[in-house]
Amino acid sequence: MMKILLSTGTLYRKSPWVVAEIARRAGFDGIELILGYGFQNISGEKEIEAILKQGTIGGIHAPFYHLRGWGNMFESLLKTIDLAEKYRIPLVTFHPPRWLYLEFGFFQHLKQIPDFQKRFGNRFLSIAIENMPVSHGFFKIGTYFLSSPDTLIRFAEDHNLYLTVDLSHLGTRKKNFMKNLQKMIATNRVKNVHFSDYKEGREHLFPGKGTLPLTRVLETLKQTHYNGYITLETFPKEIEGDFREMTDRLSNALEFIKSEGKNLPTYCPKEAIYGI
Repeated sequence: MMKILLSTGTLYRKSPWVVAEIARRAGFDGIELILGYGFQNISGEKEIEAILKQGTIGGIHAPFYHLRGWGNMFESLLKTIDLAEKYRIPLVTFHPPRWLYLEFGFFQHLKQIPDFQKRFGNRFLSIAIENMPVSHGFFKIGTYFLSSPDTLIRFAEDHNLYLTVDLSHLGTRKKNFMKNLQKMIATNRVKNVHFSDYKEGREHLFPGKGTLPLTRVLETLKQTHYNGYITLETFPKEIEGDFREMTDRLSNALEFIKSEGKNLPTYCPKEAIYGI
């Protein structure tokens, strides 16, 4: 059965256990915990235990920049997997290495693992790699290894990885959005869908404020009997307000997802839903 999560990145200025409480009150099934700057020089165990008192952690996102005390990017991924195993968090997502940041060592480590699920996964833990955006200029440049959806899919199949599909990242390519999404879904490897909108170089917009065909996305997920996570992941400014305002906006987005796009979030123009 599909579950809907709230990414802590959506409210990253707030403590993750506060986000877990907001998510619970808004009606989400849990959160996806992003390991960011607030986790520098700490193990993360006390923080996760505090979150679990407020709600459920459906997934954990490995650091996508260097955190003090977490080692290099590959070591931080391993530490994330260890946390997931200890607290029985069922999904770990990580970003592919960036050639622009010279993360060649990270890429070599990944390539040397023939089967991620056999080495790290088990009956309750899945390891997923996320698709990444291209630059917003005239030339659509991917600054990551495994930048194209086809290349990412081949790597996932060759190394037995699952996939986290970020719709906003996929939207930066503009062309073939639905075709690329359908390719990824057809692998039967998609475990998580990062849900937000995109328009003219602006990623992670509130659903309905961009031009992505989010209704078609939800219909496709239903038609293919998708039973993984959908994770609302917007920039914090899309949700900003007092506690009640944030909860109301999150509830609106949640209702939009649950209704498969039939009920539009408030303040969003109807025509925006059917773009691209």
